[in-house]
Amino acid sequence: MERFFGTHQLRYACRLAGIMLITSLFSFLLHWLGIGKENILMLFIVGVLLVAYCTNGYPYGVTASVVSVMVFNYLFTEPVRTFSISNQDDVILLLFFLVAALISSNLTVRFRKQVEVARKNEQLAEQLTMEQERIKFAMEKEQMRSNLLRSISHDLRTPLTGIAGASSLIAESGDKMDPESIMSLGKDINEQADWLIQLVENILNMTKIDSGKLVVEKKPEAVEDVITNALAYVKGRRKQRRVEIDIPEEMLLVKMDGKMIVQVLINLLDNAIKHTKEDGVILIKAQKEDKGVWFYVEDDGTGIEEKIKERIFDEFVTFRPVSRDTGKGIGLGLAICKAIVTAHGGTIDASNREEGGASFRFFLPFEDRNGKDSR
Repeated sequence: MERFFGTHQLRYACRLAGIMLITSLFSFLLHWLGIGKENILMLFIVGVLLVAYCTNGYPYGVTASVVSVMVFNYLFTEPVRTFSISNQDDVILLLFFLVAALISSNLTVRFRKQVEVARKNEQLAEQLTMEQERIKFAMEKEQMRSNLLRSISHDLRTPLTGIAGASSLIAESGDKMDPESIMSLGKDINEQADWLIQLVENILNMTKIDSGKLVVEKKPEAVEDVITNALAYVKGRRKQRRVEIDIPEEMLLVKMDGKMIVQVLINLLDNAIKHTKEDGVILIKAQKEDKGVWFYVEDDGTGIEEKIKERIFDEFVTFRPVSRDTGKGIGLGLAICKAIVTAHGGTIDASNREEGGASFRFFLPFEDRNGKDSR
């Protein structure tokens, strides 16, 4: 600590000596140019102000003021090159100069300290703001985690209750039930189990996305096969809804992670099922373009609410389903769709159809990021 203060004091002393030397040299130049000594005193006041600003403390300003008076007295008052003063006016002039220099030095030191305090306060305010943002982010993250756990527990309870009830009924009264009733209960169990598998798959995918461990393994896949696989997964959940398929007759091959794109289509189809009536129509379409293929999932349901249209692909964003029995979901499906499509180098968007309902589409390019054509 003593070495620290000693180093700074030496630095400030060097600054004081340097400024005084430069001021004295300039005063010689002004005197040689015929400038009056009253104006030369202003130069020494500037030197005092510089010393007070470039050093740390009032003593350096006082020292500069005294040194300036002595130098001016020695060089510019009669008799020159002595410390005696023969003219009474010069005494008064130097006295006023000393007072003005001391006051100016004091004000400059105070101003510098205020600037330093303001700078420290600004840094402290920035640190407090960053800490508040960190706390706010942590609270929001904790709230999202709580919402996720609450939603998962609620959405798991519903199908598990259905599975438990149906299986318990079969176990207890299966010998008294007709085959059609048993078959109906078995279908319900299978449907609930399929939904649970999809929920777990979405949660696992979102976990991989959040941790940056989502690995896309691309290989050429037939668009028709991917759509068929996705429709097979939602066959039991679509009930009376009519599904129309519109794909080109030619075989379309796109380099993709087939399992992930099937999950994207399942999530979009499941979203369409939730927001259409049982006699509604869902259209799944593939459209070829020069640089890739557009996939469409459209419905004639309620459409997208305006208040969530801009953030519909964010996590935990849900909108009101058509009926309560289709209201399952924790708001991860569309966020996962966006993450998977983006990882494939594609884009995804959503809009409302003029004739009613919603239209979701995503684009997968033929060429991967290395410029290789997948066809």
